[in-house]
Amino acid sequence: MSVRRVYGAEWYRLVRSRTAWACGTFLALLSFLRVFAEHVAERSSYATALQRALASGRAAPPVPEPGNAYGPFVDGWSAGLTVGTLVLLIYAARGIAADLESGVLRASLTRSASRGATLCGRALLGVPLCLFTVLVTALGAWLGAAWLFEFGPLIEDGYELMSTAELHEELLGACMTTLPPMLATWTFGLLVSALCRTGAGAVAGALVTYLGFDLFKEVLGDDRWWVFAAFNPSLVDNSYIKEVASMARGFSDAGFTQDVFRMNLIVPWPEGALLVLLAWGVLSRRSLS
Repeated sequence: MSVRRVYGAEWYRLVRSRTAWACGTFLALLSFLRVFAEHVAERSSYATALQRALASGRAAPPVPEPGNAYGPFVDGWSAGLTVGTLVLLIYAARGIAADLESGVLRASLTRSASRGATLCGRALLGVPLCLFTVLVTALGAWLGAAWLFEFGPLIEDGYELMSTAELHEELLGACMTTLPPMLATWTFGLLVSALCRTGAGAVAGALVTYLGFDLFKEVLGDDRWWVFAAFNPSLVDNSYIKEVASMARGFSDAGFTQDVFRMNLIVPWPEGALLVLLAWGVLSRRSLS
């Protein structure tokens, strides 16, 4: 019962936060702008070709028709998810540590909830937040792609490389492979938050660790797939959604192997559960003063 109470209280606090809604709007806008930037790049290429043709006295090239929307859509979605994952990490890392610093955590534990319930309630909050992040970034990218490009089968030189049904299947796979590591990232933020005494310190520690792994994960080779963070859309991107973007542009060698795809779906769950247990162990033993 106390887990439900903590979850409800955190959810109420979140939906009443202007900062949270501003972050959601920002993520949707970021995804939209990433698609728009690709449209601008295509128009710039045409303007350059037109200028060269006119300068050399040749006929102006025809205005290109809108390209296939799936590539720009996935690029925009991936950009939003990259930033969205960092936002979730920051929020999770700040939560417990900031409440401990301000005294809110001590008051809630005294009045209504145990430490385990407090942690579980916050861990469960990650489920709707991760779903919301995936959906709002997809919506922003879709609006831009539908406005500036045309959705349809992937056709090259008159040959259909991928049907819309196949592209939709790959997009569903991108959803399935994005959510587990994102949820594990949320639990990692909770662990860092339980370890730190201030919100700022927790945010700094979580970002340094996460981005440090991201920058150096290539050194690990195939062993990186044993770490949940390797599957997230990121600055050094090895995620499945990046592979889908390549598929949507006709690259035949894009995609995960079956083994890596299965690891993407499986590995984050036990690691996320372990991170929650470690956070509970830390929080149950630490002083709140």
